[in-house]
Amino acid sequence: MRRILLIAAMLLLPNVVLIAQHSGHSTSGQGQQQGQAQPRRATTGSQSSQSTMAQARQQQRNQLRSQATNGQREQYRAANQSMERIHTQARDMARMSNGTTFNADQARQQRDQLRDQVRTMDQQSQRLMQGLDTQQRAAIEQRTRTLNQLQERINSRLRNMDQELAKTSPDRKRIAEEARNVERDTQRYQQQYRDMGDDLSLRSPQS
Repeated sequence: MRRILLIAAMLLLPNVVLIAQHSGHSTSGQGQQQGQAQPRRATTGSQSSQSTMAQARQQQRNQLRSQATNGQREQYRAANQSMERIHTQARDMARMSNGTTFNADQARQQRDQLRDQVRTMDQQSQRLMQGLDTQQRAAIEQRTRTLNQLQERINSRLRNMDQELAKTSPDRKRIAEEARNVERDTQRYQQQYRDMGDDLSLRSPQS
């Protein structure tokens, strides 16, 4: 009887091993599938978060658009036109200073005109900023800091130009360089200003 039981156990043992292995593979496969499914849930959550942020930004733009006034749009256009005049004046001054017929008195006159245009641009920009409400100012807080930094750089270029033109024999190449710097910094200022106009819905397609 013991011999019969021993033989039966030996015959059943391979089947038990196969069942255990099959069960292990099945559990492992399910674990891998679950692990692969997790990134999908994470991706779905990320897409939902991005959609919510996009909706919030659109709502803010709509609200800012409703707050923009015709007076603010007119002030924005006036300052933008002043920037265009600064481009032209600075470019002409750089070209004249690079010429062989450089005249220090003419350069000083152009410097004075350029300074007046920069002052006008700054006044128009400040007038616009002062007319914004609290929400509009908050929406462009970082951009306002960048504009202030660029304005100070432009003023610094003009001071450098003053120092050179105060000399009896000013260096025309240095004056030309500072004029090009004014033009370049004004272009950067204008780009920030246009982006601000987009943020506040002040910019028309032509400006």
